Amino acid sequence: MLLSGIHTLTLLDYPGHVACIVFTAGCNFRCGYCHNPEFVLPEKIKERMGDMIPEEKFFSFLETRKEKLEGVVISGGEPTIHPDLPEFIRKIKNMGFLVKLDTNGTNPKMLAQLLEEKLLDYIAMDAKASPERYNALAGTQNNFSDIQHSRDLILHSGVSHELRTTIVKGWHDEVELKKIIHWCEGTEKYTLQNFRPQKTLCPTWGKYSGFTAEELKKFKKLAEKFLKKVEVMG
Repeated sequence: MLLSGIHTLTLLDYPGHVACIVFTAGCNFRCGYCHNPEFVLPEKIKERMGDMIPEEKFFSFLETRKEKLEGVVISGGEPTIHPDLPEFIRKIKNMGFLVKLDTNGTNPKMLAQLLEEKLLDYIAMDAKASPERYNALAGTQNNFSDIQHSRDLILHSGVSHELRTTIVKGWHDEVELKKIIHWCEGTEKYTLQNFRPQKTLCPTWGKYSGFTAEELKKFKKLAEKFLKKVEVMG
């Protein structure tokens, strides 16, 4: 497993649990607003190869945190592009930690394997845009049926989960958001993440902005008409 970074403590990223975050390198999306370009772009990853974290070092760190951390968040990049992800998670689980996976949903085969082996305790999947605008926002050509399949697997998994949308003024409006919300119906939790333009994969995305507190409140109220639990971040 190619590990590109660790946040040693988070109280926010794994709801209800004290956790750390480990980031995998590489992604099959090129979302312009991505705030982790160093974990996504091949040229950035190549520049940072000397800073990659060996698995042994990560597990040594976990060994020292057994009494302090409850869970591990696996984020990226996109973790499910790595074929050794199941073995990596097994090692974490064998140490007694809960595991939360952050995913873009493009690898339902991997997700199905992880669920079948009961390796996941929480899943957060992106719902980036309405189906017809998904590829434009993701910056790549994707099979949306794979993302749909992943959504269905998650909704029927019995595993705690959330679907989440990073909302960007100029890309998302009430009409677009309503389409996304309907696509997310049945989720245990839905999170609206306000876009922050400080650091982006594509420099031109610096011209976009997030929404005001009042606008976010309006979007939350809209989502609550259809979804049972809605949270706003940012």
